[in-house]
Amino acid sequence: MALEFERNTNLEEIDSDALFGITYLAHQTIGQKVIFFGCVITSTLIFIGSQFIFDVPFLAALVIEIIFGTIGFLFGANQCEYLSIAQYLKLLFFKPIKYAKFASSEDIGLMKKSIEQEKLEAERRQKEMTEATAEGQRRMLVMVIAIIVGVIVFTGIIFAIKSYRADKPTHHTISYVIDDDNLEI
Repeated sequence: MALEFERNTNLEEIDSDALFGITYLAHQTIGQKVIFFGCVITSTLIFIGSQFIFDVPFLAALVIEIIFGTIGFLFGANQCEYLSIAQYLKLLFFKPIKYAKFASSEDIGLMKKSIEQEKLEAERRQKEMTEATAEGQRRMLVMVIAIIVGVIVFTGIIFAIKSYRADKPTHHTISYVIDDDNLEI
């Protein structure tokens, strides 16, 4: 009897808010996405530029890339829905003390506000569920493939520019010297 493995092919089971299913990239605000992807792209471009254009030592370029990557991860990724990694580490290491305030749960005005907020939250969740369709997943996949192809082409151009030397031609040339002895007039 053959052993069968259950494969996760159901798109509804994957958290659609998390990019590629990475939980640290779930529940990001627009600002966090800009910080995260901006730092990742910047660190990669600085590393490539420093290696191929400016001939910076490898370790110095690597340290710069790690610094930008760490900044992007700390402020652009989330530990949970309400905490970025930097906020989580701050709570973990410094253990701030917060005092709890209790309000009466019988206040009708507060209860109405909380009901309205819950309705708005339910509408937002419903909207997110409608956006997490198979078509949206396909568009995201096409966009990721286009970005990867663009990065590969950009890297090829950088390599071509780096290998081209104006003072050292890449092709061998043979010059033909014309002597007076070879000329028949």
